[in-house]
Amino acid sequence: MDIEKLKHYIDIDRIFTEIDTFVLSEDKYQDQLNDEYLSLQICLQGIDEDMDPYFGSRNLQYLIDEGIEEKDFNVFLFPELDYTNAIIEDLELVRTRVMILKPKTCLSIHQDPSKRIHIPIESNENSFLMINQYAHHLFADGSAYLCDTTQPHTAINAGLDGNRLHLVGVAPEMS
Repeated sequence: MDIEKLKHYIDIDRIFTEIDTFVLSEDKYQDQLNDEYLSLQICLQGIDEDMDPYFGSRNLQYLIDEGIEEKDFNVFLFPELDYTNAIIEDLELVRTRVMILKPKTCLSIHQDPSKRIHIPIESNENSFLMINQYAHHLFADGSAYLCDTTQPHTAINAGLDGNRLHLVGVAPEMS
Protein backbone atom coordinates (compact mmCIF):
# COMPACT_ATOMS: atom_id res chain seq x y z
CA MET A 1 0.00 0.00 0.00
CA ASP A 2 1.44 3.39 -1.01
CA ILE A 3 -0.45 5.47 1.58
CA GLU A 4 -2.13 4.60 4.87
CA LYS A 5 -4.12 7.04 7.02
CA LEU A 6 -2.82 6.86 10.59
CA LYS A 7 -4.56 9.52 12.64
CA HIS A 8 -7.41 11.96 12.26
CA TYR A 9 -7.28 14.22 15.27
CA ILE A 10 -4.55 16.77 14.59
CA ASP A 11 -5.38 20.46 14.97
CA ILE A 12 -3.81 21.70 11.73
CA ASP A 13 -4.96 25.28 12.35
CA ARG A 14 -2.96 25.33 15.56
CA ILE A 15 0.10 23.88 13.78
CA PHE A 16 -0.23 26.48 11.01
CA THR A 17 -0.46 29.30 13.58
CA GLU A 18 2.64 28.06 15.43
CA ILE A 19 4.67 27.63 12.24
CA ASP A 20 3.54 30.96 10.82
CA THR A 21 4.29 32.79 14.08
CA PHE A 22 7.57 31.19 15.15
CA VAL A 23 9.16 29.87 11.92
CA LEU A 24 7.93 31.50 8.72
CA SER A 25 8.01 35.00 10.22
CA GLU A 26 11.82 34.86 10.47
CA ASP A 27 13.58 37.24 8.05
CA LYS A 28 15.86 34.57 6.59
CA TYR A 29 12.91 32.75 4.97
CA GLN A 30 11.25 35.78 3.38
CA ASP A 31 13.10 35.69 0.03
CA GLN A 32 12.04 32.11 -0.62
CA LEU A 33 8.52 32.64 0.69
CA ASN A 34 8.07 35.61 -1.63
CA ASP A 35 9.49 33.85 -4.70
CA GLU A 36 6.58 32.39 -6.66
CA TYR A 37 8.53 29.36 -7.91
CA LEU A 38 10.90 28.29 -5.12
CA SER A 39 9.77 25.57 -2.80
CA LEU A 40 10.84 25.88 0.80
CA GLN A 41 11.95 23.21 3.25
CA ILE A 42 12.81 24.01 6.86
CA CYS A 43 13.88 21.43 9.42
CA LEU A 44 11.99 21.51 12.70
CA GLN A 45 14.35 18.90 14.15
CA GLY A 46 18.11 18.94 13.96
CA ILE A 47 21.21 17.17 15.15
CA ASP A 48 21.75 19.83 17.85
CA GLU A 49 19.85 22.90 19.05
CA ASP A 50 22.16 25.33 17.22
CA MET A 51 21.78 23.69 13.79
CA ASP A 52 20.74 25.90 10.87
CA PRO A 53 17.18 24.78 9.94
CA TYR A 54 18.21 24.70 6.26
CA PHE A 55 20.91 22.09 6.97
CA GLY A 56 19.57 18.65 6.16
CA SER A 57 16.36 19.99 4.70
CA ARG A 58 17.05 18.73 1.19
CA ASN A 59 20.23 16.93 0.11
CA LEU A 60 20.19 13.57 1.85
CA GLN A 61 23.32 12.33 0.05
CA TYR A 62 25.36 15.11 1.64
CA LEU A 63 24.26 13.90 5.08
CA ILE A 64 25.13 10.30 4.25
CA ASP A 65 28.57 11.38 3.00
CA GLU A 66 29.11 13.24 6.31
CA GLY A 67 28.12 10.15 8.34
CA ILE A 68 24.87 11.71 9.57
CA GLU A 69 21.75 9.56 9.70
CA GLU A 70 18.16 10.75 9.57
CA LYS A 71 17.58 9.40 13.10
CA ASP A 72 20.20 11.92 14.33
CA PHE A 73 17.71 14.74 13.60
CA ASN A 74 15.86 14.42 16.90
CA VAL A 75 16.44 17.77 18.65
CA PHE A 76 13.69 20.38 18.39
CA LEU A 77 15.00 23.55 16.70
CA PHE A 78 11.92 25.63 17.53
CA PRO A 79 11.02 24.87 21.17
CA GLU A 80 8.19 27.43 21.05
CA LEU A 81 6.18 25.06 18.81
CA ASP A 82 4.48 23.44 21.82
CA TYR A 83 1.64 21.69 20.02
CA THR A 84 3.57 20.89 16.83
CA ASN A 85 6.45 19.36 18.77
CA ALA A 86 3.99 17.31 20.85
CA ILE A 87 2.50 15.85 17.63
CA ILE A 88 6.01 15.09 16.32
CA GLU A 89 6.79 13.29 19.59
CA ASP A 90 3.47 11.42 19.57
CA LEU A 91 4.14 10.11 16.05
CA GLU A 92 7.80 9.35 16.97
CA LEU A 93 9.11 11.34 14.00
CA VAL A 94 12.67 12.41 13.28
CA ARG A 95 14.00 14.84 10.66
CA THR A 96 10.64 16.56 10.51
CA ARG A 97 10.43 19.43 8.04
CA VAL A 98 7.97 22.07 6.96
CA MET A 99 7.67 21.62 3.20
CA ILE A 100 6.04 24.38 1.17
CA LEU A 101 5.38 23.83 -2.52
CA LYS A 102 4.27 26.91 -4.45
CA PRO A 103 1.45 26.85 -7.03
CA LYS A 104 2.37 25.49 -10.46
CA THR A 105 5.48 23.67 -9.16
CA CYS A 106 6.69 20.15 -8.42
CA LEU A 107 9.73 18.34 -7.05
CA SER A 108 11.92 15.95 -9.01
CA ILE A 109 11.10 12.26 -8.84
CA HIS A 110 13.18 10.57 -6.16
CA GLN A 111 13.19 7.76 -3.59
CA ASP A 112 13.77 8.10 0.14
CA PRO A 113 15.62 5.52 2.26
CA SER A 114 12.60 5.17 4.57
CA LYS A 115 8.89 5.88 4.70
CA ARG A 116 7.61 9.34 5.60
CA ILE A 117 4.63 10.59 7.55
CA HIS A 118 2.85 13.55 5.96
CA ILE A 119 0.55 15.91 7.82
CA PRO A 120 -1.08 18.21 5.26
CA ILE A 121 -1.57 21.68 6.76
CA GLU A 122 -2.56 23.60 3.60
CA SER A 123 -3.63 21.99 0.37
CA ASN A 124 -5.85 22.45 -2.64
CA GLU A 125 -7.73 20.05 -4.88
CA ASN A 126 -4.85 20.12 -7.39
CA SER A 127 -2.07 19.11 -4.97
CA PHE A 128 -0.84 15.54 -5.11
CA LEU A 129 1.77 13.14 -3.87
CA MET A 130 2.63 10.90 -6.82
CA ILE A 131 3.93 7.47 -5.89
CA ASN A 132 4.74 5.01 -8.69
CA GLN A 133 3.01 7.34 -11.17
CA TYR A 134 -0.27 7.29 -9.20
CA ALA A 135 -1.59 10.59 -7.86
CA HIS A 136 -2.78 10.68 -4.25
CA HIS A 137 -4.53 13.73 -2.83
CA LEU A 138 -3.78 14.07 0.87
CA PHE A 139 -6.54 16.06 2.54
CA ALA A 140 -5.71 18.85 4.99
CA ASP A 141 -8.32 17.56 7.42
CA GLY A 142 -6.25 16.78 10.50
CA SER A 143 -5.01 13.42 9.24
CA ALA A 144 -1.51 11.98 9.31
CA TYR A 145 -0.56 9.67 6.44
CA LEU A 146 2.14 7.01 6.30
CA CYS A 147 3.56 7.24 2.77
CA ASP A 148 5.83 4.69 1.12
CA THR A 149 8.35 7.17 -0.21
CA THR A 150 10.89 4.39 -0.70
CA GLN A 151 9.12 4.07 -4.06
CA PRO A 152 9.67 6.62 -6.88
CA HIS A 153 7.61 9.69 -5.94
CA THR A 154 7.22 13.43 -6.25
CA ALA A 155 5.05 16.21 -4.84
CA ILE A 156 2.99 18.38 -7.15
CA ASN A 157 1.06 21.60 -6.58
CA ALA A 158 -0.79 22.07 -9.86
CA GLY A 159 -3.09 24.67 -8.31
CA LEU A 160 -3.19 28.20 -9.65
CA ASP A 161 -2.93 29.76 -6.22
CA GLY A 162 -2.35 28.63 -2.68
CA ASN A 163 0.64 26.81 -1.29
CA ARG A 164 0.83 23.12 -0.46
CA LEU A 165 2.22 23.03 3.08
CA HIS A 166 2.96 19.70 4.76
CA LEU A 167 4.80 18.60 7.85
CA VAL A 168 6.92 15.66 6.74
CA GLY A 169 8.87 13.44 9.10
CA VAL A 170 10.74 10.16 8.90
CA ALA A 171 8.42 7.41 10.05
CA PRO A 172 9.43 5.22 12.98
CA GLU A 173 10.19 1.63 12.10
CA MET A 174 6.82 0.10 11.36
CA SER A 175 7.37 -3.54 12.24
